[in-house]
Amino acid sequence: YLLKSACLFILLMLWRALAQQGADLGGLSLDQLLTYTLLAAIFGEQLNVLTPATTAFWEGAIISRYMRPLPVLAQLMAETVGSWLPGLLLYSVPTLIIAASAGLNPGIAFLANAGTGFPARGLLFLISLLLAMALGFAMDFIFASLVIYVKNASYQAYQIRRAIVSLFSGALIPFTLLPWGMGRVFELLPFGSTASAPLLIFVGTGNPARLICLQIIWNLIFWAAALILFRRSEERLVSYGG
Repeated sequence: YLLKSACLFILLMLWRALAQQGADLGGLSLDQLLTYTLLAAIFGEQLNVLTPATTAFWEGAIISRYMRPLPVLAQLMAETVGSWLPGLLLYSVPTLIIAASAGLNPGIAFLANAGTGFPARGLLFLISLLLAMALGFAMDFIFASLVIYVKNASYQAYQIRRAIVSLFSGALIPFTLLPWGMGRVFELLPFGSTASAPLLIFVGTGNPARLICLQIIWNLIFWAAALILFRRSEERLVSYGG
């Protein structure tokens, strides 16, 4: 958590320095960019969902979940949500408090400029965040269903997957800062619906209707694929992971 806090502090200072030098922030104000970065860090686990599915395969523990009364996917989702609590208590809340104490929290200035439309925007953000988490679960289940085929290279595939999602989801670098219109392309990809969409809605630069519709479409596609692939891979998952 200390390392994550240090990385966040450096990134916030970097954005401030670039803004002071007159750098193009891609249409975002400094307050919006700082708020975007702060939220991306605070909700990092929710915007890049990692379930125990793949680790259970490595450890040979996946079969034990078939001996419980709940569906396997429901168990994995419940375990993942439960694993978020320590991070929220030990990192997210302290980060907000420390940022406010150090004058790095852009929330007050941002809310002051948000006007009366902020409550509606906050509700849309929550809806988008829930859709982003749902899509993240579907993506992780698809990955777990496919990683069985790489066998001993599963850990490497797992790390590559984390890096790809972090880079192409917009959690690390907002799409508006990317050159040559790349951000508009990435925004249409499923990864963009996991992080960029809710964050852009919160800071008020994204089209909520368009972004939420994209999230719903990707959720329908990826959940259908996740259920089909997981069912087809169950026998192989149990035989290798049991």
